[in-house]
Amino acid sequence: MQTGPDAEVTVDGLHRVDNSLMALAYVKPDMNLQGYTRFMLDPVTVAYQKDPHGRRRSMGGGQENFALAPYQMNNLKEWFQEEVVEVLTEDGGYELVDAPAPDVLRIGTALLDLLIKVPTAETTAPTRATTRSFGEVTLMVELRDSESGEILARVADRRDPTGSSMDTDFSYVSPSYVQADMRKLFEFWAGIMRARLDEVRTHAAGSEQ
Repeated sequence: MQTGPDAEVTVDGLHRVDNSLMALAYVKPDMNLQGYTRFMLDPVTVAYQKDPHGRRRSMGGGQENFALAPYQMNNLKEWFQEEVVEVLTEDGGYELVDAPAPDVLRIGTALLDLLIKVPTAETTAPTRATTRSFGEVTLMVELRDSESGEILARVADRRDPTGSSMDTDFSYVSPSYVQADMRKLFEFWAGIMRARLDEVRTHAAGSEQ
């Protein structure tokens, strides 16, 4: 964490963390997560880079952003929530609750600047497109005390979810490939969240011994 007069500090008092696995990470200087054993997960927000209004829109540089149907937007939310809950609760992890308490960490998440590079409209023909990449998305996570609402940390990371389904420079992409790769990306992000929560909590516990 950056300290001193040259530290990069947000308007709400969070300090920049160098060498984070996420592209950007900011934490409260005296953050202590040791007492948090349970978590609340706010509904995830999904937002386009620009609203396509149901039609393709140029994003500059030859890129276009294709609209998702409402059920496809809901799918993204559900996949993300499922992966986060599974990773945070597995193997003796954190209990998921729905009400604030002294030992409850509130996690707010958003999938921002969503860029869809392949058509998503359903047709009678199989929905497949040839591409190197089917999109990009930015994850933003905020950790807060569930009772006071005090901000403890904020992280952000932008990635292309296109992964193992793409075995050549140009490949056919189907909805099933997109779902598999989006879930893998969400699992990866959830894994980083779990690792950081465990690391900070373990470090805090060790420092008091």
